[in-house]
Amino acid sequence: MPYSDYTAEEIGVRGEEIYQQQIRDQVDPKHKGMFLVLDIETEDYEIDEEDLAATERLLAKHPGAMTYGVRIGYPAAHGIGFNFVEYNVDCDNDNREN
Repeated sequence: MPYSDYTAEEIGVRGEEIYQQQIRDQVDPKHKGMFLVLDIETEDYEIDEEDLAATERLLAKHPGAMTYGVRIGYPAAHGIGFNFVEYNVDCDNDNREN
């Protein structure tokens, strides 16, 4: 496994920044519900219905990539014991009631 100078937090912050500023408008809502896996260094990404398939394709192109994943249109990629809530694109906030 390659060594990374990035912390998990840095990967998350950088990945979310790239996704929100450069990619989101191109893929949402066309690919809503699919997984996007992004290399934070090259800014290349793959989209697939399965997160592992997208990750494998991205790593085939960029071995050792520092990856960040997101489920397009949702505030979380995976759920544990609850239903997914759709991301509200219009107000850049999710639909959960506070």
